[in-house]
Amino acid sequence: QLAALRTLACGLAAAAQAGHVPIQWGGVFGQEWTGCFSKSAEAPVEPEVFPAKPQIQMTLDKKLPVTVLSGFLGAGKSTMLHHLITNKQGLRLAVVVNDMSEVNVDAMRLNGAQLLQADEKMVELSNGCICCTLREDLLTSITDLASEGRFDYAIVESSGISEPMPVAETFTFEDASGKSLSSVAELDNLVTVVDCCAFLAELASVESLRARGWEAAPEDDRTIAHLLTDQVEFADVLVLNKVDLVTAEEKGSVLAVLRHCNPRAEIFEVNFGQVDPALLFGARRFSLTRAGENPKWLAEAREGEHQPETEEYGISSFIFRARRPLHPGRLSASMESRPGALAALLRLKGSAWLATRFEEQGSASLAGGRFSLTPGPPWWAAVPRKEWPPGLNEDIGPLWQEPYGDRQIELVCIGKHMDKAAVEEELRQCLLTEAEYEEGPEKWQQFDDPFALAWDQSAQAAADDH
Repeated sequence: QLAALRTLACGLAAAAQAGHVPIQWGGVFGQEWTGCFSKSAEAPVEPEVFPAKPQIQMTLDKKLPVTVLSGFLGAGKSTMLHHLITNKQGLRLAVVVNDMSEVNVDAMRLNGAQLLQADEKMVELSNGCICCTLREDLLTSITDLASEGRFDYAIVESSGISEPMPVAETFTFEDASGKSLSSVAELDNLVTVVDCCAFLAELASVESLRARGWEAAPEDDRTIAHLLTDQVEFADVLVLNKVDLVTAEEKGSVLAVLRHCNPRAEIFEVNFGQVDPALLFGARRFSLTRAGENPKWLAEAREGEHQPETEEYGISSFIFRARRPLHPGRLSASMESRPGALAALLRLKGSAWLATRFEEQGSASLAGGRFSLTPGPPWWAAVPRKEWPPGLNEDIGPLWQEPYGDRQIELVCIGKHMDKAAVEEELRQCLLTEAEYEEGPEKWQQFDDPFALAWDQSAQAAADDH
């Protein structure tokens, strides 16, 4: 099977080079494997081997440390996994490889390369995604590996359409006996591999995963851009791969976007996924407490700092705030067409006060040209005070404004060559006018609401899950 796949990869690569096969979505099948010998003979690319370093010192606690590799299809996760295994520096590894298809190609390649030793182990999770349909399988697999007590470290390579956050949440799950995965294993790093060549183009895409046949389940309606931002925003480490294939300016633009989307993450620039394993193994970057503060896109807002390259590459951000609700019709029209200054937006996300939804917050998100508004938690002003947790009355004081309490709009806006004042003005045009505002909540309920159907469906799905 492996030989047949390699033969197919070589044939497709040759056909693409001759122009007989179209190159779509960043390449053709097998490009990572064939790429290792397709470079010029004058300058062969040898995989970098890092010498053993003393800083990789695994602690003697009983929990199995785990790093999760995420990243979009073709970003280079498998190449990076092979590199980490080759340079494991004496550690006994367990590897979990996830693939959406029935044939786990990455696992076959790993077996064929014979990189794992006899005292190491690989687990295949195929025909599904570990962030949704195979979460229970992931829970069982890591629990079993940890219970063997013979591995120093585990690496999970997720599928290209997997999101890191649901995978991280798996560590809080309990089995039938009430035992949590976190009692036998600990999440060390959430690593997302980013294709420096394709990232910005895919981020601007309006295509859905379904349009490319990559959906995780029949009901999966995610866009490629939404998936990319989810993978980037919840990572502890961003590995910017294939930097040799772009100009310094192009790389700078990608870095600027990444740092605005996730200012807390460490970023490593590499080629061929060659990250020094000492930077990952035993680093213990993941924090469950910090993860509980999600969404992480507010980190920059809290810190009030901008990265210095923002002006150089035209990437900037700001927070749009308002204490007046959004008109659903005008908001929908503006976000659907994104006229004028709004066209510069690459990303928008935050809490929204929609006039037709008086009790609940709205969770607003724009990525890749697609805008969504889904129900969030209730406003505290809509919750009886006797049900407030202790201390909330003092904590919420600075946010409280009569007559509508904590209801407000707070949207993080990230754009390229963005006119902040013009974008703010466009967004303010989506707010209720003074006359509309004075009419009050009962009148607001009569507005036509283009978001109503999707909102109600999302609320019902959440209710069904619970």
